[in-house]
Amino acid sequence: MSSFSVQPQFQYSVVDVSDNSTTVFAGPCILRSVIVHTALSAHAMPIQDDTTVIASLAASSAIGTVLECGDVKLLTSLVVNPDDSGTGMVTVVFAPNHDGLAGSGYSV
Repeated sequence: MSSFSVQPQFQYSVVDVSDNSTTVFAGPCILRSVIVHTALSAHAMPIQDDTTVIASLAASSAIGTVLECGDVKLLTSLVVNPDDSGTGMVTVVFAPNHDGLAGSGYSV
């Protein structure tokens, strides 16, 4: 019996936190990490699966801060939802999840 492995195809999105709530991906996906590349203001920055908070970056996170998310599967959508007066920029690393196999297009 032969077998094969399908690896997720990760991509990234740069999010300007001052834009308030940003839907990074409007569908199921796998969240790998969030990287701060412009320091955050004095507001925490929640990462959500639709309206459910799954992780947060601390207020005033410094440049180079990396939030490792352990390839958590989001079922609905990937949303960065900072405070209305939050500032800073982050890079969100994720993979679309197609039929259970991230980025593959294959179904099980």
